[in-house]
Amino acid sequence: MSIYDCRTRPAYENPIDLNYAKNPYILKWWSPAHDQLIVEQIEKEQWLWYWGILDKITAITLPETSQVWQNADPLCSKYAWRNVLMYFVTSRAEILGLTKKIKEPKWKTCPLCKEIFVENSLPVPLVKRLGIDQLDFCAPCLKDTVLQGTGSNSLSKEEVLSYLRDLSSTLQQVPNQGYGEGIEDLYNLNYQERLAVLQFLRNKPTVRHVKELFGSWLNALVEAGVLEDGTRRMSRGTQCIGKDGHVCFSLGEKTIDEFLYSHGVPHEKEPHYPDGKLRGDFTVNGIFIEYFGLQGNPEYDVKTKQKQHICRKYGIKLISIYPNDLISRKKLERKLLGGLYESD
Repeated sequence: MSIYDCRTRPAYENPIDLNYAKNPYILKWWSPAHDQLIVEQIEKEQWLWYWGILDKITAITLPETSQVWQNADPLCSKYAWRNVLMYFVTSRAEILGLTKKIKEPKWKTCPLCKEIFVENSLPVPLVKRLGIDQLDFCAPCLKDTVLQGTGSNSLSKEEVLSYLRDLSSTLQQVPNQGYGEGIEDLYNLNYQERLAVLQFLRNKPTVRHVKELFGSWLNALVEAGVLEDGTRRMSRGTQCIGKDGHVCFSLGEKTIDEFLYSHGVPHEKEPHYPDGKLRGDFTVNGIFIEYFGLQGNPEYDVKTKQKQHICRKYGIKLISIYPNDLISRKKLERKLLGGLYESD
């Protein structure tokens, strides 16, 4: 049984030998600032506070100071220095009473399986996807839905297409490749949104299976009618409203709008180009952003070239987003945020 199969006991057991807190070699360079890092980490991460704490400690410790300690401390010749430091940190937090600030993990009922579980039974990869204060689903229900590579390899083509249509309708945006497996996919959803999405994800296909059936995630989205392909509009192509109130004319456009909104990027919708006739999708500080979703449509391609010509003529920076950019969150982030904030 793996740690992902348990509901009723902590995912991690951490026996602590308080003697490690007396390490004189570490105490030579340890400071109140280091203790404060532990306090802040406990407040933020609760019972998982020790995950990532070493990186924060080393970030405020001079490399030469750390090296002098490692050379002098006999324990560092027996064990990895990170382990020695972790033993010290966890035992020091205990001795100082800092761990008393950790909240008692709650017992809850998972809405997916109706089984009782305790919050600290969820392993770190699952907690990162939900947030330490929103652990409403048990590990066994999540392990086959939100971890990379999970899903079914036996769904038919029509079942996959139906899944993509229903998921995009629920999300009201274009689902990126392997949606649900990304760290950020569920993080910003509220409880009801998460519940609805997780119910879909329990019947999801693997990314590999989608590619075997359709050649690519993009092809599957096009065949499902979620994305345009230049010869037809989305089968579900109606106006949709972004979280910021902007009216969008496709799920692709709405995906971009909500990406900008979620990243705190102020943007204008439907701005006029300098000639006064054409309108763009978005502008951010004078930079135009266009979602070119109907490549291959003759009339659309003419309008696309007109917009590109105007941008060259007036020296306007244009960020062009295509359907293929929407299937990867990292790719969309790189094109949008990279294009907006890259140095001139």
